Amino acid sequence: MITSRPTDEQFSEWLKIWQEYAPVLKPNRRSGIEVARYIMKKYKAKEYEDAINAEAFARSVMFNSHMREKLPENGEPDPKFFSIPNEGAGAKLYEDRSEVFSEVSVITVCIDTASGCYTVEGSEDLWDELCAYQGLDAMDLDNPVCVAQYIEALKKEGKPLPRK
Repeated sequence: MITSRPTDEQFSEWLKIWQEYAPVLKPNRRSGIEVARYIMKKYKAKEYEDAINAEAFARSVMFNSHMREKLPENGEPDPKFFSIPNEGAGAKLYEDRSEVFSEVSVITVCIDTASGCYTVEGSEDLWDELCAYQGLDAMDLDNPVCVAQYIEALKKEGKPLPRK
């Protein structure tokens, strides 16, 4: 998860990771609906309505070309909001948060079920987990930042890396 403006050194490192892994990665991206089901099952996430932020997130998808390209042809964004309770599997997410999220009282996730794009407020660990779970599509494989974040998320989650 990128929480601050990347440095030239970070981008150079991402480029190296992309050059190393992009040739061996295959598209494996799960849909937004699959990501939503995953967090609902694992974290007992609760869906809630947020019309104002839904409209803002839908606009973000439409104005960001990388996100908009993930929509089905003639499709519209369909954002869904979830809160992660501080109990069960979710308790660890609250315990291990970085200082940047220390003021966030409830971890929330917005998943656009149409494009699969998502945001996480309150937990870098959950963002990394979802990144590793969701995977990458063919467009992502051409993007050094997407590939590097995916590889870093796999490492953080203890998942096997693709063979070179």
